[in-house]
Amino acid sequence: MEDRAFDALVVDLRGADLPRVWSLLVTVFGDLAQDGAAIPAAVLGQIVAPIGVRPEAMRVALHRLKKDGWIDSQRSGRTSLYRLSAQGRAQTVAASPRIYASEPPAREAWLVLTDPAAPQPGAESDLWLTPHMRLSSGSPAGAEAFATRLDPDAPLPGWMTARVCDAGVVALSADLETRLFRLQDRLPADLTATQAAILRVLIVHGWRRIVLKTPQLPDHVFPAAWQGPACRARVATLLERLPRHSPEALSLAA
Repeated sequence: MEDRAFDALVVDLRGADLPRVWSLLVTVFGDLAQDGAAIPAAVLGQIVAPIGVRPEAMRVALHRLKKDGWIDSQRSGRTSLYRLSAQGRAQTVAASPRIYASEPPAREAWLVLTDPAAPQPGAESDLWLTPHMRLSSGSPAGAEAFATRLDPDAPLPGWMTARVCDAGVVALSADLETRLFRLQDRLPADLTATQAAILRVLIVHGWRRIVLKTPQLPDHVFPAAWQGPACRARVATLLERLPRHSPEALSLAA
C-alpha cells in the first residue's frame, strides 16, 4: 500500500493521542512473539515508528520493560534482540484469551448475596457491588449465599451497571468501534507484511486497553452504551484479514 494512504489509516486507527510506548511494546511482543521469539530492535522500530514513536522513546521504554522484568535482551552482531521474559510470557499468555476471544467471557450472570456479618469469598472474576453483594458468572455452591440468575432481557439499574463498567471505558469502547468500522470498510488487500503488523498491533492494543479493564461477565450486565460486543466482533474479523507474521519474516521483509 502506498505510504501516504497507509499513514492516513494509521492516524485514524491510532487516534489523536499517542499510546504509552511501554504499553504499546507489550502489545507488540504479545501479538508477534508470545512464543518467546526474539524481535530485532530494527523490526520494533519499523513497527512503532509509523505509529509516532520516536527512537529515543522506544529505547527508554525498552529499558523500562527490561528493568521491570517484562523482557530480556541480547546482542547479536551490531543489533540487539528482545524477547519476553518468563514473567512477561506468563502474564501475556494469561491475558490473551480475553484479548483474542471472539465470544463473551460468560453467558450467564448471577446476583449473589451473602451474610453481611460474614461475607463469603467469591471467584476471582466476581465483581463486588457491596461488601456482601456481588455479580458472578456462575451460581455459587452451598447454602451460605443466596443467588438469583439475572434475566438477559431485564435491564439492571444504572448504579449497578456503572460498577460493572464506568463511563470512561464505555466511551473508549464506542470510539474504538467507530475506528474499527472505518478500518474494516477501507482495509486494502495490498498491505506489506510490516504494514499488516502495524495495523494488527494498533487493533490489539486498542481493544486490550479496554477489555482488560472490565470484569469477566456477560455483555447484558454492562451499560446500554457499551460497545464491547461490536468491538470484539470487529477485532476478530480484522485480525483474520491481517495475517500474523513472525519476527523473522518481518526481518526478511525489511
